[in-house]
Amino acid sequence: MIPAALLLVLLLLGAAVGFAVGRSAAPPGPDLSGALRRRDAFIEHLREVAWQDRDVAPELSTVLLDDIRRFTADPDGWEQGPGRLG
Repeated sequence: MIPAALLLVLLLLGAAVGFAVGRSAAPPGPDLSGALRRRDAFIEHLREVAWQDRDVAPELSTVLLDDIRRFTADPDGWEQGPGRLG
């Protein structure tokens, strides 16, 4: 009986090691740094447009600039902030 239990333990250890080696050899996830740079550039572009063209629609520019400021201050919690439409 002891040899069977020892065999079972060795098999489980081998499976665990194989699983760990397989996980570490897996290709890394997608590189999000490029997407984040594009998002930040787009947000900065929106900020500039809202500021430069604020005479066209002052109220809309104010709302947009406030939302951008709120988002950049707290990207994870900006949707719960005051002033959100919807």
